[in-house]
Amino acid sequence: MDKFKKIVVLDTVIFYPEHEIILKKLVENPKIERVPLEFDQVEKEWKLPEGYSLPDDANIIIWPSSLPESFDGINPEVHEKLKTGHCYVEVSLRDDIPAQNLYNRVKDADCIITCWTAIPDLVLERINPRAILTWTHEYEHRLNVKMSNEKGIYTGCVDDYGTDSVAELEINMFLELIERNKRTESKFENEEDIAIGVLLRLFSHYRKMSINEKNTRKGKFSHQFHKIGRSLKHYGDMTERKLDDIIPPKLIEGKNIGILYTSKKFDYLSNILEKGFKAHVVSLQDINSNIANFYKLLALNDFVVFDSNDLDKITIEKIKRIKKNNCIDIQSVNSYDESLKNKRLGVIGLGRIGGRVAEIARSFGMNILYTGNKKESSIYTHCDLDSLLQTADIISLNIKAHKVPNLLSQEKLALIKNGSYFVNTSDGNALNQEELTRRMLNNELFVGLDVYSGLPTTKTLCLNENINGKLRDNLSNHVLTYRAGWATQESIKVKTYKLLGHMMEALSKQKNIL
Repeated sequence: MDKFKKIVVLDTVIFYPEHEIILKKLVENPKIERVPLEFDQVEKEWKLPEGYSLPDDANIIIWPSSLPESFDGINPEVHEKLKTGHCYVEVSLRDDIPAQNLYNRVKDADCIITCWTAIPDLVLERINPRAILTWTHEYEHRLNVKMSNEKGIYTGCVDDYGTDSVAELEINMFLELIERNKRTESKFENEEDIAIGVLLRLFSHYRKMSINEKNTRKGKFSHQFHKIGRSLKHYGDMTERKLDDIIPPKLIEGKNIGILYTSKKFDYLSNILEKGFKAHVVSLQDINSNIANFYKLLALNDFVVFDSNDLDKITIEKIKRIKKNNCIDIQSVNSYDESLKNKRLGVIGLGRIGGRVAEIARSFGMNILYTGNKKESSIYTHCDLDSLLQTADIISLNIKAHKVPNLLSQEKLALIKNGSYFVNTSDGNALNQEELTRRMLNNELFVGLDVYSGLPTTKTLCLNENINGKLRDNLSNHVLTYRAGWATQESIKVKTYKLLGHMMEALSKQKNIL
């Protein structure tokens, strides 16, 4: 396979060690340089370590995200050390300093990778790389794809935000909303209670949504931290660090869950895990008849679920000592004044993510309504938007970003019946936040949000006019995360493999996308 001569990465793309091995094989005489450019929040300027200069032989240059509008905050001395000093070759570039600085970064690259940094036409018309790729979806607003292709430049984006990752977050939000608003102090009463309680424990262990929400409420936005270039140290060279320490959240999908069966009370949970989440479930009914399988269950499964009322004390002690925190005794599960079984889930946008949400929801025994998608489904019920809003018990908004602003206007949101659950992980501009917040404050709706019309501040949520106001305990019985949808180990792993796949396509000069 042909190879690139120089790759410039304009944003902090997350490369695992396994990705980096492939990346180096795509470049002639590869040498990675992660530019230690940092933004000083106190002095409000970009700085480099004392004595740093960009190596001449670096040909895989990974920059921290420094969006074009902030390029003019890099002083001439720093530019010289970065070998991106001003060279006003044309009047149009001379009049646009950010474009000039961006041009200087990418002018001799034959592969450019970006995520948030837009490449304006002014720069695009002056460069001729073999490929411009984006480590994100929906890239048309960051790059003139038509102009690029007319110039013979291969373009590609990672067209999946993280289907399973986002879908699991939505289900996690539904369950957490039930936990915060519908939990009783009594012990579980039925199989639905068991499923909710166990799944919440599994989500807490794997997804760690509470960490993101805690930071969001404190005004610490990890996604924004990554986006504006202060995360290169965190997401940079991973060869000497554990992935669990860098990116803790994981999917439930694919995990091994052992269940000690003594009755049919676990059948509902088992079906949800297997058919909904696509976890690997191993069950064992009679411990005494095959003690070897009992220890195998404990040794080979990530989690073990059991009922202490059905086991002797020694067996319970073995489970707790061997599995430690990775076991769930259903006797610790409460009952809930709510169940997802037989509820009507309304999916607005039955695409990849909405379809996956529906698939998981169906394993709970929910009835699926959907609207706003061209493709029909033979197993779900299609209806218009108003009917869905008026009849659904749970609403999942899954539309493309920037496509339908104010889809859920004040009038549309008013159609949703009191007591319904509503989750939005797609676009904060698609709804009237003032009306939604009013209904949240009155507990007319139970809401989970992962996206907003800006950063999640008290002003954005229409609580007051403080543009930097921290949410803290406001709307505490609702779930408020920020861009937690994409950030799982598995989603990022797949995302970067797709990027590498596009690079291979560009090298082989094939236009079909992997």
